[in-house]
This record gives sequence, C-alpha cells and structure tokens, in this order.
Amino acid sequence: MIADIDTFVGLARQDFEFTRETRYLTGIVKLEASSSAMVLWFDDGALLEAAVSDAPDSDCKIVVRATDEQWDALLAEKPQPFYQCLQSSNVKHGLHLSSSNETFAYLPALNRMTTLLRKARKGGIDE
Repeated sequence: MIADIDTFVGLARQDFEFTRETRYLTGIVKLEASSSAMVLWFDDGALLEAAVSDAPDSDCKIVVRATDEQWDALLAEKPQPFYQCLQSSNVKHGLHLSSSNETFAYLPALNRMTTLLRKARKGGIDE
C-alpha cells in the first residue's frame, strides 16, 4: 500500500497548501503501485473520497504509476536525489506521470500530496 488512506485524507483535508493547490480540480487522481491503487475523487478542489480501488486510466485526470520499490524510495523520510518529487522520479527513475494538462496545472498539488503521503506513512506525525 502506498500509504494509509484515512491518515492521508485527514492530513490532506486539513492542509491549507494542498487544498489551495487543488482548487478547481474536478476528476480522478489515481496513484498506482505494483500491489494496489489509491484513487482520489475531487470536485471543484474538494477531496470527496479516497479508496483502495482502481479506475481505468481513461477516466482519470492524473495518473501516477510506480513499482512498490519506487514508491518506497519516493516516500522515504529523506529521499535520495531525484526521488524527492514526482517530476524528477519520472525523468530519472522511470516513474510514470501522466502528461495531461491537469498534471502540469496541478504539479504544486502533486508535490504537496507527496509530502503528505510521506507524513501519512509515519502515521501523521511531524518530527
């Protein structure tokens, strides 16, 4: 699993930066790992629901696909170079990042999401 969904949703809904950067986003964001997929549903910027589920790529506005090992490296507490964000992980390590308009429009949200996923892996605890 990428991260605990309930912990992530709690963090995301309370995080000013994430909610600001997802404003106007409507549609599905899919985060896929080797073993499962996390699907996030947004409506006009609000995170409505998140679940371990799958959705066809064609139904998604943004798709991030990586192996379990790539997710582990990306979401490490102190990621190695080129694993600190989705874009560099895409370019240097082969993580799949869709090339939709929404992907580029919401890159700041995706970067904040990555930070929140790291935090969710630690049980939501700040250090």
